[in-house]
Formats: sequence, structure tokens, C-alpha cells
Amino acid sequence: MMDVSHDPLPGDAGSPAAQPDDDPRDEPAPFAAVVLLTVAAAAGVMVLGALAPSALNVKFLLFGPIALVVFEIAVHEVWWKRWWGAIPGAVLGLAAYFEGRAALADIVGDGWAHPVAYVTAWALFAAVFAWASRYPRTLA
Repeated sequence: MMDVSHDPLPGDAGSPAAQPDDDPRDEPAPFAAVVLLTVAAAAGVMVLGALAPSALNVKFLLFGPIALVVFEIAVHEVWWKRWWGAIPGAVLGLAAYFEGRAALADIVGDGWAHPVAYVTAWALFAAVFAWASRYPRTLA
């Protein structure tokens, strides 16, 4: 005799509700795009600060790259439970900024220490955030 297995169709009464194979919440933040755009925004803030030092204040230093990351989250619909990476990203970024700025000031001077540490800190923040956005996955 032939064993014919019959998989229930999605509309059958006895089968569970049909689940889409690709849950849009499982799409992580695009790593390269988030990191490169955040670095470009941070570098742009530093260039603008060099061209117009009076326009550069703490709010502006934080607003540009953060607005870009929020835009990426909104555009790519990263699931809110996957934003947890912003916390360790911020901690590592701040540590890299303050420790890196102090170390770089001894090597390249104060003039270059701030911009290099600032861009590096934002790059680290974006990389940690984008990597962490891959977890958790939704339950299938």
C-alpha cells in the first residue's frame, strides 16, 4: 500500500491559523545603512561645527545622529522589542567617546580628539544597535 500523507490546507478547520513565513517584525535594521548613515551624520555635524562653531551646542551634537537612527527605525519598521540595543550601544558609545577623547588628546591633540572620538562613538552606537536589532526573533 502507498502511504499518502495529507498535509492540512491552511483553510482547513483542524489546522492552525496560517502564519506568513516572513514576519515583517523579523527584519533587522540594515547594518551597513544604519552604520554608514549614522557615521555620515556625525561627520557632518563635526564639519558643520568646524565651519560654524557658534552653531554647535550639546542639543545639536545629539540630535543629528539620533534623528537619523529614529528615521531608520521608522522607515524599516524595526519591531519595538528589538530597540533594546540602543541602551548598550549608548553605554559603549559614551565610554568610547570619553575614554577615546582623553587618549586621543595625548596623541593627536585636542583639536582632532573631539571629532574623531565623536564619530567613533556614534559608529559604535550604530553598530551595536544594528547588530542587536537581530534579536529577539518573533515566535513562529
